[in-house]
Amino acid sequence: MDNAGIFDVIVIGTGLTESITAAAFAKAGFKVAHLDENVYYGGDEASLSFEEYINWAIHAKDSTQFSSISLSSSDALPNSRQYSISLSPSVIPAAGPLISSLVASGVSRYGGFRLVEQVAVYSNHEVKTVPGSKEDIFKDKTISLLDKRRLMRFLVFASGDEDFEARTELEGAKADMPFVEFLKTTFSLDQEMAETITYALSHCVSPSDKALSALRRLRRYLRSAGRYGHSPFLIGQYGSSGEIAQGFCRTAAVAGCVYILGKEISSITRNRNFDESQSTPTYTLTLSDFPETITCDLIVSSESRFPAGLLGNTGDILRIPPAFPAAGGEIPFTIARGVCIIDQPLSFVSRQESSSSEEGDGQESRPTLDTGIFVFPPSSLSTGAASSAVTVLVVGEGTMSVPKGKWILYLSTSINTAVSPEQLLKPYLDMTLSLSSSTDTSIIPLFTSFYLQTTSPSSYTTSSTKSSLNTSSRPDHSFGSSLPTILLSPAPPNSPLPDSGDAAAVNAEAVFWEAVKALKSIKASKKLRKTLEDQVPPTVIRDEEEEEEEEELVEIESFWPPVVNEEDDEE
Repeated sequence: MDNAGIFDVIVIGTGLTESITAAAFAKAGFKVAHLDENVYYGGDEASLSFEEYINWAIHAKDSTQFSSISLSSSDALPNSRQYSISLSPSVIPAAGPLISSLVASGVSRYGGFRLVEQVAVYSNHEVKTVPGSKEDIFKDKTISLLDKRRLMRFLVFASGDEDFEARTELEGAKADMPFVEFLKTTFSLDQEMAETITYALSHCVSPSDKALSALRRLRRYLRSAGRYGHSPFLIGQYGSSGEIAQGFCRTAAVAGCVYILGKEISSITRNRNFDESQSTPTYTLTLSDFPETITCDLIVSSESRFPAGLLGNTGDILRIPPAFPAAGGEIPFTIARGVCIIDQPLSFVSRQESSSSEEGDGQESRPTLDTGIFVFPPSSLSTGAASSAVTVLVVGEGTMSVPKGKWILYLSTSINTAVSPEQLLKPYLDMTLSLSSSTDTSIIPLFTSFYLQTTSPSSYTTSSTKSSLNTSSRPDHSFGSSLPTILLSPAPPNSPLPDSGDAAAVNAEAVFWEAVKALKSIKASKKLRKTLEDQVPPTVIRDEEEEEEEEELVEIESFWPPVVNEEDDEE
């Protein structure tokens, strides 16, 4: 086999974390192959056309990650190829790890983004718009002057520069208090305002989310406001996470990464040299309906895509712990999700705003929503059974994800018991469509689908990695010891809607640095083994081939190298 099939690292799965990691490998100069058994990019976060989504729903019933999938109809909709339906929808804070990686890697050139127009919360049987600025707070006639002062005092506290641990407001056990209770007891906020901050500003998942983690998350969101506009959140066009993952794959391909999609891995063989004590493993992979085998020194894979049954007990596997904190710290987890397509506009307007509009122009004038977030706090809907917050993400034609005059509603909530996702989420969908309708009757969906998405930590451990799994994301493997040659990237966390992208970026960087260390050790071990085989003293002058290999060990100083300006290149 020629050098075309020899790689430093093979990445399995094209989820967002793995796609960011592959792009970082390629831009750092490693020779990379990126595999996915699917014919599309994005893995469990893919963005699919309507027909692709129907096909996915039929075949995903055998998956360990997805279950209880229902479809209202499998009939094609008009302009079905113009839909980009996200399996794991998300929004992006305007300041954070994902935005930093998009800019630093140059991937931002490949995609478009749109500001989230509005955030609203269901409270006291009606829609209430969440103020997006200080001016909006002072203009809001539903908030008393005293409550406005209390709210502003809290926002100044939450957005400050001082570490929360050093603040007197968090002394004692207050850091571990449920966030709602912390707001009520420490800042004298009423129940309605405390819930609005908890679920619509801090995007907490459950009533048990602790104050300190919620405050840290809220501070990130508050600092995102104003960077690109009034909203702290952006949404990627053409399906968000799946399209962003594909953007990182494009960047990786430009840097030399080889992509092989739609091929299952048939076998993984670990090759050892004659001297077991000094051997460095190399893997040979065969793919179904693919003529050549491919080899690598290191395998990086998502846990859900790694074909563990093919490997047996011959690999040194290291599961990288999540580097991004999950909301509430609760794992494993299951998310109930819903997808709804409608052909009538939505408008999240409170009764007071609607009355003011009618008084102003003599007739009802409700603004049409293109992108927005609607939150149901836990137990806020009498007909609903969700014990966690239910989030509704609305995307319209401005996101390039639907044809003109259509909208997609994504519903999601965390659960810890077996339940039908349709029975759980249907009351919240019905309420959303009735509250936001511009007519007296509820909107009738064109299509609905519900499913459960489950992610839990893998049990992969070996004698060489058991101790490191629970101690550090970068375990110390001394020279000559058993090296990790298979790295499993963290599964997508049970995170709030704005955090999944940032979690992927942070986790990808953790995987990258662990892989760089492993590859350096593998190359150094190869050098030593070659020296011993040739019985040549390490101080001898190396030949040209060895010098070229030495260049591959150049120190990598940053996750992303400087972006090359295309205009400078042309000059």
